[in-house]
Amino acid sequence: MKFIRKKVSLHHIDNYKLNALTMWNKLILLLTACLSATALPAQNTTKTDSTKTQKLEEVVVTQRRQLIKNDIDKLTYDVQHDKTAQTKTTLEILKKIPLVTVDGQENIRVQGSTSFKVYRNGHPDPSLSGQNLKDILKAIPASTIKRIEVITDPGAKYDAEGTTAILNIVMMSNTKLQGVSGNVNSDVNTHGSVRLGTYLTTKVGKLTTSVNYNYADQNKKQTENYREEAYNYVKTGEHTHEYGKNSTGATIHFGNINASYEIDSLNLMTASTNFFGYKVDANTQSTNERWDKNNQLIYKFNNDMTTPGYSYVNLRGRFDYQHKTHLDGEVLTLSYMLAATRSHTTFRQAYSNMVNFPVSYTSYDRNTRERFTEHTFQIDYVRPFGKHHKIESGTKYILRNNNSTSLMDYQGTTPDMESKFKHNAQVAAAYLSYILTTGKWAARAGLRYEFTHMKASYPDGGNADFHTNLNDWVPSASLQYKIRDGQTLKLSYSTSINRPGINYLNPAVISTPTTESFGNANLGSSRNQKLQLAYMLVAPKFTLQLNPYYSFTNNGIAHIMYEQNHKNVYTYQNILKSKVFGISSYTEWTPFTGTSFTLNADMRYARITLPTPYLKNSGCGGGIYFNWEQKIPWELTLTTSIGGEYGNRIYDPYAIEGHWFYYDFTLTRCFLKDKLTVSLSAESPFIKERSSTYRIVQGDYTGYERAVMKSKRFGIRLSWNFGKLRASVKKAERSIQNDDLVGGGKK
Repeated sequence: MKFIRKKVSLHHIDNYKLNALTMWNKLILLLTACLSATALPAQNTTKTDSTKTQKLEEVVVTQRRQLIKNDIDKLTYDVQHDKTAQTKTTLEILKKIPLVTVDGQENIRVQGSTSFKVYRNGHPDPSLSGQNLKDILKAIPASTIKRIEVITDPGAKYDAEGTTAILNIVMMSNTKLQGVSGNVNSDVNTHGSVRLGTYLTTKVGKLTTSVNYNYADQNKKQTENYREEAYNYVKTGEHTHEYGKNSTGATIHFGNINASYEIDSLNLMTASTNFFGYKVDANTQSTNERWDKNNQLIYKFNNDMTTPGYSYVNLRGRFDYQHKTHLDGEVLTLSYMLAATRSHTTFRQAYSNMVNFPVSYTSYDRNTRERFTEHTFQIDYVRPFGKHHKIESGTKYILRNNNSTSLMDYQGTTPDMESKFKHNAQVAAAYLSYILTTGKWAARAGLRYEFTHMKASYPDGGNADFHTNLNDWVPSASLQYKIRDGQTLKLSYSTSINRPGINYLNPAVISTPTTESFGNANLGSSRNQKLQLAYMLVAPKFTLQLNPYYSFTNNGIAHIMYEQNHKNVYTYQNILKSKVFGISSYTEWTPFTGTSFTLNADMRYARITLPTPYLKNSGCGGGIYFNWEQKIPWELTLTTSIGGEYGNRIYDPYAIEGHWFYYDFTLTRCFLKDKLTVSLSAESPFIKERSSTYRIVQGDYTGYERAVMKSKRFGIRLSWNFGKLRASVKKAERSIQNDDLVGGGKK
C-alpha cells in the first residue's frame, strides 16, 4: 500500500543482468521446444479414461480430468480436481491458470494487464481489490475452491465496468453430505509478518452455511525500502533530488458469512454478508533539494510523514432468490445488495532543517473522511429455445451516494482549508444476449445499454453544483470453432467503459511544498474496445493457448502531470488516446508423473498520446513467468518460480517502466493423511537487495524514481483440514456485479 502520490515502480537488477539473460535464453529454448511439439499432439489427440461426454453448449477438452475448459464466454480451470491444490493457497494456484501471471512481488496480471476485476461466486467481493488482494488470496486455501474462470471478453450480461478481464473464483458447490468441514491456516516470515485464517462449512438438512475469517499483520520491516527521485525541469532548467526511506505496517481483518436454503428442487434462497477493514501505520523520512540551472540551491528541507489515523471499513450484504422451471436451463433470479464504505485518513507532515523553505507553514495534518452507500436491484432471466439457442436478459438499477470531507490543518501563517463534496449517481441498465451452439460452431452476440445520471454539490460553496447524463451502448460478440477434439479457435469483440469515482471527481486542492493535486468534476465515462483471437490446444500431456489482441481508447481518463509555480501538479482529463497490440501465451507440459512445467508469457506494443499538449509515448515489452513443480523423495514437492519483465513497457504518456527479475522456491509436505500441510518458502534467497526504477521520459519534467528494498525472505505456512463435508454454500447462478468505477469511491 502506498500513501503518497501513486507511482508505478518495477524491478531492475543491474547486478544480475547476465544471469537474467541466461535464464531468458533457457526459457525461450523451452518455449520453442514446446511450440514445436504442438504438431504431434494436434494430429494425434487421444482421450483418456476420464473423458466425459461433451455438452452442446460448451467445448470440453481432455487433459487429466479436464482441468482446462474453453467455453464461448470464458476459460475455466478445474481447481477441485487439481491434486496440488490441496497444499496451495489461491495465490499460488493462480500461477497455473492460463493467461494469469503472478510475479515475484505477488503482483497479478491478466493478459499482461492490471486492468481486471476479481469476483467470488459470480459477484464482486470488496475485499478482493486494491493493494490487499494478494494478502487475501494467500489466506484462502485453494482446497476450498471449485474452479477459477478467466473472462477476457466480458459479454452483455456483465457490467460495462471498464475492465479488460474478470477472474471469477467459484467456491466448492453444494453436495448431499451432512456434517462439518473446515480449514485453519497460518504463515509467518522472517520479516515478522503474520497471517491467520479459518474457514468453516456446515450443512444441516436444506440449510448450508459457511464462515470465513482472516487476520493479517504486515510488519513494517517487510515494506522497508530506500527511495530516491531525480528530475530535470524542461522550461526552467532546474533540477530536484529527493531521497530517504519509508515503510508501511498494516493490520487487516476480513471475512464473510454465507447461507443458502433450498426450498425445493426449483427454488433457492441465498444470503451473505462481507466485511473488510484495515488500519495503517506508515512512515516516510526524506530530504528534498531543488537547484537552479546554474546549480545554485533554491531550497532544501527534511520531511517526516506519518499516519496517526488511517482506517477503512467496507460492509456488504446481498440476497438472491433463484427460481428454476421444469424447462431445463430456464432460470429467473431476483437480487438486492447493500454496500457501505467508511474511510478516515490522517496524514501528518512535519518539516525540519529548512533552507529557503518555499511555504509559510512548518507542518500540516490532512484529514479526509469518505462515506459511500450503494443500493442495487437486479433481475436476470435465462431462457433456452431447443438444444441450440439461448437468450439471456436482465435489468439493473443502482443508487449511489458519496460524501467526502477534506481538511488541511496548517501549523504556520497559512490559513486552514476545508472542502466538502457530495456526489450522487443513478445507473439504469438493461441487456440482451443470444447464444447459439450447433455442431462445431458456437456464437454469442449481446448488447447492453446503461444510462447514468450524476449530480455533484459543494456544501461549502467552493464550486458550482453540476449534473450530467451519460448514455452508453456496450456491444459484444464472440464466434468459436471446434477444429477437432482438443482444439478450438475463438474470435471476440468487446467494449467496456470507465466511470470516474469520487477521488477523480473531487475538485478539492491538496497542496504540499512540492506538489499540488485535485480532481475534475467534469469528467465523463471513457470507452475501450478490444478485438482478440484465441487458439487453444489441449493434449493429454500438453496444453497451449495463444491470444493475439488489439485494443484502443479515444477518450480515456488521463492522469495529467505538469509543472506550475515550482510545483508538480496532478489532475485528470478525458483526453487519452491509446492503441495496444499484444499477444499472450500459456504453455503447460507434464512429461512425467510428478513433473509439471508451466510458462505464461506476453508481449505488447503500446502507443499512448495526449493531444494538448501533444505527447506521444510508445514501446514494446512484456513478461515471462516460468513455474516448475517436481515431486521428490520423502513425499516432498518442490516448486520453483522464475520470471521477470523486459523491454519498454508503456502504460501512460509520460513514463517507461523498468526491467526486473525474480525467483523463489517452495518445499511442501503433507502429514496425517493429508490433513496437515507444511510449506517452507524462500523468496530471492541469493539476492541481498532488489532495485526498481520508473522513468519519466517526457512532459514538463523528466527523470527517474528508484526504490531499493531487501527482497530476501523466508517463511513457513501451516494448514490443517478437518471434517468430511467437501462443500460450501450453494450460490445463485446469477448475482449482482458492480465494478464500474475508477479512482475510488467504491472499493
